[in-house]
Amino acid sequence: MRSLWLIPVGGAVLAPLITWFPMLALRYPGLGFTQYPPAIGIDFWGMQALWLTLLAFLGALIATRDRYFGIAVALGGLVIFWRGAALDPTHTVLFALGGVLLLGLRRAPAISHRNIAATLAALGAFQVAYILTQLAGYDLLWAQLWGLQTLSLVQPLGTLGTVDAAGAYIAITAPLMPVWLLPFAAWAVWSGHSLSALSAFAAGLTLRYVRRGRLGALIIALGGLTFLGMAYLKGLHGVLVRASIWSFGLELSMKTDPVLGWGLGGWSQRVPVYQTQHRYFPTPEVWREAHNEPVQWIAETGVIGLALLAGWLWTHRAMFRAPLWGPSVTALGVNTLGFFPFHVVPLALLGLIVVGLALADSSTPHTVGG
Repeated sequence: MRSLWLIPVGGAVLAPLITWFPMLALRYPGLGFTQYPPAIGIDFWGMQALWLTLLAFLGALIATRDRYFGIAVALGGLVIFWRGAALDPTHTVLFALGGVLLLGLRRAPAISHRNIAATLAALGAFQVAYILTQLAGYDLLWAQLWGLQTLSLVQPLGTLGTVDAAGAYIAITAPLMPVWLLPFAAWAVWSGHSLSALSAFAAGLTLRYVRRGRLGALIIALGGLTFLGMAYLKGLHGVLVRASIWSFGLELSMKTDPVLGWGLGGWSQRVPVYQTQHRYFPTPEVWREAHNEPVQWIAETGVIGLALLAGWLWTHRAMFRAPLWGPSVTALGVNTLGFFPFHVVPLALLGLIVVGLALADSSTPHTVGG
């Protein structure tokens, strides 16, 4: 913490020398620097130096409590400095701010955890209730107002806009809900036909009730049957399609930049373009997201990012065993394997809260509703 001042001072030393970089990029293209017309190169490189300084500072600040996360933020700043305007810095900045939020959440007093859990459970219950009204043919948000019947239009979207997102939200908050609410939550998730949400729902409840005797065994069995039933009804075609996209994206990223990857946000910039160039459309759409957060992370951060992710998960493995938050963290983790919760704002904030509070205290006993 005492050495953080070195970073802005280093940025101040770098800034006056930034005029060299536009010429270096043109003269030595092998360096991989983004090439700009000389008239605008100085301004662009100045902003890149500023991003590097700010993100390196945030990374060092985060690293005081979370080494691997802090290194990842600083690495993101270096990639923006190197790639320049070829990479939108928004994703990296939001990633860094997410790290700051985790620092703040880890300072939440233990006495507040149960109240936060109750709030999140209520938010999940609201999504359940909204989906059940949608299944009944009413929707104040997505269809005609004031409860007019629109059976041909209404889908179980909740208020999140997609069945995958709504199902994931319920799945992550389900371990915090009272037992009597879980059958309604299960029906709401089932109605969305989302395997990623069902998998998360089953995983979270399994971890919560694995030590709860007969009731726990019953809930686990029902969750497993629910997932297997949906997998049987839907088949594995959707899973195979996503696996082909994951392979397509990873193969391209390993060919173009296996060490540092494309940079955060690079998947949405590159994969749709590559799909068009290679005429690769396993479904009639472009895949702006990988529908798998670890795969997208590896494509965007390369081998170094993979090592940082592995180190971070190993260092914080106790969060999956946190008495109150561990089941929700597990549900979130499972959902990331088939969806992109950290790229959907309501899910990202929910995920940051459950992870941050799980990191805050994985040993203090708390009581879950029901």
